[in-house]
Amino acid sequence: MSSIEPVPLPHDGPSDVSLWRVDFAFDASLEDAAFAALSDDERVRAGKFRRHEDALRFASVRVALREQLARRLGIAAHAVRFELDANHRPHLADSSAPDFNVSHAGSHGLIAMSPKRRVGVDIEHRSESFEWHSIAPLTLDASEAAWIGNLDVEEQRAAFYDAWVAKEALVKTTGVGITGGLQHLTVLPRDSAEVTLRNKISDDMREIAARWIAAPEAYAACMAWSTKTFTR
Repeated sequence: MSSIEPVPLPHDGPSDVSLWRVDFAFDASLEDAAFAALSDDERVRAGKFRRHEDALRFASVRVALREQLARRLGIAAHAVRFELDANHRPHLADSSAPDFNVSHAGSHGLIAMSPKRRVGVDIEHRSESFEWHSIAPLTLDASEAAWIGNLDVEEQRAAFYDAWVAKEALVKTTGVGITGGLQHLTVLPRDSAEVTLRNKISDDMREIAARWIAAPEAYAACMAWSTKTFTR
């Protein structure tokens, strides 16, 4: 394996937002030339994963992210330096650098990037072996749970994952994580590709928009962005 080429994805969000899908090759080795741009710290982090597949997911998305940032900044991929903010969200020290966010699940990863606004993205695999009901109380509000309960089994699974990815993308865009709890956001029922926040909208969500995006079969994905742009 000599390179990792992410797939550019079309979307109906702002034109300054770029979106890519990374498809994982689980037969790859971290010693392959494609992973040469990883830092020593990233190799240590990859080595801490118990499963080879998890290490490949992290490393593949990080290399693809490095390559895209390097092209924007005009530097080598291995020269990209990440820092963590107070909420442990990775960013670049250069204040003029684009904002970015990543997600990965199953065989695919997503990268979103914008030079003008904050972005968030999430992808999840609708695995039939995962008992999604076990985390529904942490993900859905009461009205969403009641609405899903009236659907058939397959529709229930799809709707749950639609809610999960939308809420994850939204809170990742705020940069403060899920401290408020995903169940405090209401995005169902879904009636279009545009994510509509229903019921009470918290202050930290008033300047954030989101759309569900096309995903591979058996996956759900969503991208979110701040409607307010940066002041450089």
